[in-house]
Amino acid sequence: MPQTKSVFKITENKKLRIFIIKVLIYLTILYLSKLSKPFTEWLSEDSGLANIIGALLFLLGANILISLIRMVAARIYLRKQHDENIHPNFLLGITWISNILNSIVFISAFIMAFGIKPVEFLTSLTIVAAAIAIISKDYITNIINGLIIMFTDQFSLGDTIKINDQKGIIRDITLLNTVLKRDDGLIMMIPNNLMLSTHVINYRFTDRKDVEFLFEVPIETKMSLKEIREKIEPKLAKRLESKEISKFIVGLSGVFKEKIGFKIIVGISPEREPEIREEFDEILLDILYEKK
Repeated sequence: MPQTKSVFKITENKKLRIFIIKVLIYLTILYLSKLSKPFTEWLSEDSGLANIIGALLFLLGANILISLIRMVAARIYLRKQHDENIHPNFLLGITWISNILNSIVFISAFIMAFGIKPVEFLTSLTIVAAAIAIISKDYITNIINGLIIMFTDQFSLGDTIKINDQKGIIRDITLLNTVLKRDDGLIMMIPNNLMLSTHVINYRFTDRKDVEFLFEVPIETKMSLKEIREKIEPKLAKRLESKEISKFIVGLSGVFKEKIGFKIIVGISPEREPEIREEFDEILLDILYEKK
């Protein structure tokens, strides 16, 4: 779903302020640990505290570097894109990557706080790590596919999609799942593997789609196709004139013993569907109430 630059710029400015605070904290701790004699003497007397301070410096330094790269990438992207082309996927992708890197840095810093070198620790766990990788193969492929979705334009937040027989709006994309809100309001978690391996219709890439409105009336209610058209057309005059509705067909969906089924087919752009559906529902209710 395209959004304006200003929304993202506000978010990036907030992150910039947090980044400056982290830099100030880092420089303060670095100054105390390297240049303040009382502080360095205190650390030399307590190796455990020295390890904690070293781990904290590593954590803050790596976090600052990751944040700097993320902010530069985000600002370059925002500068190059026009307002109408802004999609949140790229920013979502680099945020997730920075979160993964920060998690690795945090674990490494936690290990360093106990005086253990992370490389040696990980080397000693090579066999265990290999076993974990095999067991979590599906999770890893889901994560990779999640990043692919984020860094491509196949799907974006706010897109209306149909996967198998489920249709809804993409509300979030995580490393494991794509969160879909269905038309009935229910939330579905679709694995990212399924998103890239199943036939999915993305209505954002469809200029026009046909939407059907079905309704039934008792057989004794006299209502012709021409009458329905004449009642609806004036209420849609502006949309028909502006080509928001490119197709308008009134027909029968079925004739039964006690009722007659009517259908109205309209050609609209996918993003206008909720708005036009609501308008049509009101128009059809008015027509049915008039006939009672």
